[in-house]
Amino acid sequence: MRILLTNDDGIGAEGLLAAYKALVKAGHDVLACAPDGERSASSHSVNLRTPLKVARHAMPDGNYGWAVAGSPADSARLGLELFGDPPFGMLVSGINNDTNLGFDVNYSGTVGAAMEAAGAFMPAVAASSERVFPFQWERDGDILADVVSRLAAWNIPPGVIVNLNIPSVIRHKEYRWCPANAKAARETYLQARVSEDLLECTRQRESVPVSYVPESDISFFREGRVTLSPIRPVGTSSETLARLVKGPA
Repeated sequence: MRILLTNDDGIGAEGLLAAYKALVKAGHDVLACAPDGERSASSHSVNLRTPLKVARHAMPDGNYGWAVAGSPADSARLGLELFGDPPFGMLVSGINNDTNLGFDVNYSGTVGAAMEAAGAFMPAVAASSERVFPFQWERDGDILADVVSRLAAWNIPPGVIVNLNIPSVIRHKEYRWCPANAKAARETYLQARVSEDLLECTRQRESVPVSYVPESDISFFREGRVTLSPIRPVGTSSETLARLVKGPA
């Protein structure tokens, strides 16, 4: 299968290279088209006005990919448009060097890039590893390649991506399908008054622990499970729309 590979950590990131090697080893034709540097937490942002510079980038096997001076979503959109002949069968985003669990999928550039494929009704996987050093990139690449091989049998509907998160210590062999935790963590900020009219607020790296939904991706991940969550772009709430169309109760 022909796969478009992107990420939000940059085309030279270890996680992308691990994904590239594992997918090529599994027999896929992989083209990397990713940001030229780190674009973490860029969500689904795209460049509207500035021309995007796209440069060839040498890959470990002697082939080349493309480094984009833009966001992950820019890279995915551009890759699908410019290099989609012959057509891609799937988009893979990652492997990210930190988890993308629960409400954080809304901030993730890794997930944002995969959403471009969802918008094109193309299968997509967003893959992330737990940030514990040293990373086990070869193992995680093999897990990603295995998930990709199973995707067709899982019959994922068009417009839905699979969000894959891999813990550093895997205590259960089977993958766990589960919803993304719906509750956001409350961040803490250090405040410094610069002047009477200006505050300087610095986000703290460690957030207040989130109260998570049982049997969600966060709860299963904490048990040492590889989690899979089917996610689609935010759109119409069908139930709410149907209720409101009927008129006030």
